[in-house]
Amino acid sequence: MFKKIGLAVLIIAVSGALVWNYQEAVLEFLERGRDAALDPARRDAARAPSVKKTLYFAGVEEDLLVPYPVEVEIGKNNVDTLRNVLEALIAGPQGEGYAPVIPKGTKLRMTFPGPDGIVYVDFDETLRDAHPGGVWAELMTAYGVAGTVVRNFPDLFDRVVLLIGGQEAQSIAGSLAITGPLRVREELISEEASAPEAGGSPPATPNAAAESDAPVAATGQPPANAVGVPKETLPPVGSSPVDPVGVPQKKPGVGAVGAPGNSR
Repeated sequence: MFKKIGLAVLIIAVSGALVWNYQEAVLEFLERGRDAALDPARRDAARAPSVKKTLYFAGVEEDLLVPYPVEVEIGKNNVDTLRNVLEALIAGPQGEGYAPVIPKGTKLRMTFPGPDGIVYVDFDETLRDAHPGGVWAELMTAYGVAGTVVRNFPDLFDRVVLLIGGQEAQSIAGSLAITGPLRVREELISEEASAPEAGGSPPATPNAAAESDAPVAATGQPPANAVGVPKETLPPVGSSPVDPVGVPQKKPGVGAVGAPGNSR
């Protein structure tokens, strides 16, 4: 009898201790959260570690890529950090003076390194389907991605292969032929970075050239062709082709933007 009573008392004591410790842990957790919310130093320390990077968006005032400083979360490895950088590029600028180079709604499917400093960046089909088209707009997209990747990770990558839906992109939206990995095009980048202005809204199109089919020219860049010019006459971009990734595309060629699917 006394053994049973002693055992019951022991169980009650242990249970009470566990409940008390649990309550103490909950109260301590809530207190830490309150302090972190009120104390900027502790709040910043509670955040995930971040790193300063530079995105390249189309400039509104000039037909060049413009540096846009951001902070992104550090991933568990370099490829994860690169993915965070590209997600920030997809999200677009948050201030005036910049225009996005990736269509809204585009998803980043994956990124993975290849041989000899190449990295593969795979977007979903929204990159093509929602792109406004036009040679200059496609240049801004292709080299906005290439500049963002290579300039932020120069020790790891020097060329970028764009994939759309798992297949190497022959073109982004039909106006510019891509023949291989993309390097940084210095003549397309403005070195004058201006601080992002909060509260601004980006233009609806990447640049003025995307609103019409008028040719656009820039220093060191051949004149752009109008949308819909046959692919054979387009200025190709990229370096030497690499082995294709995924199933080769079976489309006979890239036609005009907006043309029926069976004619592209």
